[in-house]
Amino acid sequence: MTLWFDVTDIRDWEYPYLTGIQRTIVNVLSELLISRDDIRLFAFVRSELMLQQVDVHSLPLVVQKCIQSSRGSNASEAAAHSGGIVAAGAGSNSRPKVGLRRRLKKWIGSEATQALRDFRSSAKTVARIFWRKTSFANRAPTSPVAVAPLQISPASILFRPGDVCISLSATWGLPFYGEVIAANKIQGRATCINLIYDLIPTLYPQWMPPGFSDIVTLWLRKQMENSDLILTISNFQKAEISTYMEAEKISPRPIEVIHLGDNPNLMANVAVDKPLPLPRHIPDRKFVICVSSLDIRKNQNLLYQVWRRLAEELGPDCPELLLIGAQQLYMSDFMYQIRTDPLVNKLIIHLDDVVDEELAWYYRNCEFTVYPSVYEGWGLPISESLSLGKYCVAGNKTSLPEAGGDLVDYFDPLDFVGCHKLIHRALTDPDYVKQREQQIRANYVPYTWAETAAHISKIVDRLVDPAPREMI
Repeated sequence: MTLWFDVTDIRDWEYPYLTGIQRTIVNVLSELLISRDDIRLFAFVRSELMLQQVDVHSLPLVVQKCIQSSRGSNASEAAAHSGGIVAAGAGSNSRPKVGLRRRLKKWIGSEATQALRDFRSSAKTVARIFWRKTSFANRAPTSPVAVAPLQISPASILFRPGDVCISLSATWGLPFYGEVIAANKIQGRATCINLIYDLIPTLYPQWMPPGFSDIVTLWLRKQMENSDLILTISNFQKAEISTYMEAEKISPRPIEVIHLGDNPNLMANVAVDKPLPLPRHIPDRKFVICVSSLDIRKNQNLLYQVWRRLAEELGPDCPELLLIGAQQLYMSDFMYQIRTDPLVNKLIIHLDDVVDEELAWYYRNCEFTVYPSVYEGWGLPISESLSLGKYCVAGNKTSLPEAGGDLVDYFDPLDFVGCHKLIHRALTDPDYVKQREQQIRANYVPYTWAETAAHISKIVDRLVDPAPREMI
């Protein structure tokens, strides 16, 4: 038996950092390479409509560095933090390259600099949408219809009887990817395991770029149809997937929940008492952090309203709020408000391109963390905060209570009063926060990527040999 691991999503990765899904792929792959000798890598070759075996040394340098770091060869070269944060890799003694940005800000002012960045972000989004639209122009319509299996030469079939194919990848936007996987599975008589993180693009198209929901939904349905077993990342998402498959009359598949690992680089940086390099922005007062991409569903607008009230109530004692993460689509109006509102424009600070060492400093020195998201597949910023011993105030919807358990204080993410009440208490009653952090340190057990990979490995072995073994 060969365990074929899909690296399509990371084979041609162009950025100097890894984001959430890619970070998951690399961390799991790193651990499986250590624990199994039957694993091989493959990628989809779009131009030839085939699957091709790939060597780990042919992967991009940032991926190889992250694999080496996860395997313990050089922790200082780890790729940057994920979970929605766009971050550039850096060694422990290096400083981010921000000279050009500072010069721009000096020449044309902060407002014009931010406008240029907003334009760049929007241009990239439009380019991605255009590429996907043109890629799918000659495909079947977006409504679910039966598609005949591709006829692929037997000589090009990669899988063999008894093999297992596993994909943790974000491979939407690749025409015929699912059909080629299906042909290899059927002709090769292999077993397929696919990880579905969440159904957000399908269930909430209003949060997505135009047309993106249709593209992801086509891919999602094919992933479900190709799966002999579906993995997902929370019990909430398991229920969501089951409900969706039933509503769409997709034949049921077994669904198993796996727990994603906590960020080992941050844990290593914060846990030990070594000095951390100072970040680019050093708050001149107490501060709270929200670690997440800036996105409509992440609900940072609620924090803006809460901080306006706190600024009125606490005056000079009001702490800074650091929004740490990349700006996503549809957030330009929000950014304009927090930059120009005289009540909070010195209190709410947006930071992106934050490397692990900087993020570790912010975690170590913040008062607490806050995460008001409306909908999540898991809730990495919560488990990350807990793994570092930090008190967290968070929304109580979807999967977030699974991530935080009874170690987090929750509010309804649509409830301004409830959110304000919890944050105000945390700011004015430091003894309460200390008490909660003592409970966190005593009760929270970080989850490692080795444990995630071991769980996946057991699932693979069970599919290959389902018969129970007698104890010898």
